[in-house]
Amino acid sequence: MSTSQFSIVVCTYNRLDYLKKCITSLLKIDFPQYEIIIINDGSTDDTQNFLDNLKNEKIKVIHNQHNQGLSASRNTGIKNTNFDIIAFTDDDCEVDKNWLTKLSKGFNDKQVGFVIGQTFYISKNYQGYFPERLVSNKNAKWPMGCNIAYQKKVFATCSDFDSFFFKYNNEDSEMAIRVVSKGFSFGRAPEAIVYHQAMNWTSKSILRSARNASVWPILKKKYPKHYLLFGPPIKFNIIINKEDYLYLLTAPIFITLLLIRYIMHGKKDLKIFFTKWPVYLILRRYYIYKEAIKNKVLMF
Repeated sequence: MSTSQFSIVVCTYNRLDYLKKCITSLLKIDFPQYEIIIINDGSTDDTQNFLDNLKNEKIKVIHNQHNQGLSASRNTGIKNTNFDIIAFTDDDCEVDKNWLTKLSKGFNDKQVGFVIGQTFYISKNYQGYFPERLVSNKNAKWPMGCNIAYQKKVFATCSDFDSFFFKYNNEDSEMAIRVVSKGFSFGRAPEAIVYHQAMNWTSKSILRSARNASVWPILKKKYPKHYLLFGPPIKFNIIINKEDYLYLLTAPIFITLLLIRYIMHGKKDLKIFFTKWPVYLILRRYYIYKEAIKNKVLMF
């Protein structure tokens, strides 16, 4: 395994403005040898034209004729890499110039299957407010797909990203848990930093994300010895996101206080506010109960 050569896989779909900033940061990386594989997942904006006109020997572009989803696109990227270590980031992220150097130091043993980096939203000390989508991974705790690197041999041994988990937005979690369950170890590299670009929730994206937590009954059944590996918000191995119950039980007071805070920060979109509080919470509980019953797992 050579740690001085990296392949970087980036998948994109209709987010050209984000992608341009991402590519700019990738080309500023200070590292001996790396390639960038960009998978355009059937974008209908000007992404294809932009990518076709890129002239850089580090960049290889692959166009999907139709949108196939993130997992399938990542798997296409994996198959088109040339080096032993594959780093993943997303089109709405920007990487630090020392990103690969810091990730590479985590591969200090041949059994290290993957290394997790640290992700900040916009900047290290930024404090945002809803409806900003505050995507972060402090101290490299979670195996987020926007800042992680795998040994290529892992995919030969453990197979690729599973598209089934895309609807739960947890294909990254399942992949990492699966790899460890197959006998690989992992490392953390908090110095390997990625910055998530500014992004806001929409009512549609909030409702879609309500399904995310319902992945845990599935993962508990599939990986009973490993599903708690990265410290998910599960109390006593059965209560998922326990704070939801407190929020719902105190909804009149809790939501009123949140609404006052929301308005004081100059926010006016009441539709998105009430989509989050309480519709999202109720939907999240529903999906969790549904999957727990379906998989015959004691979780709620």
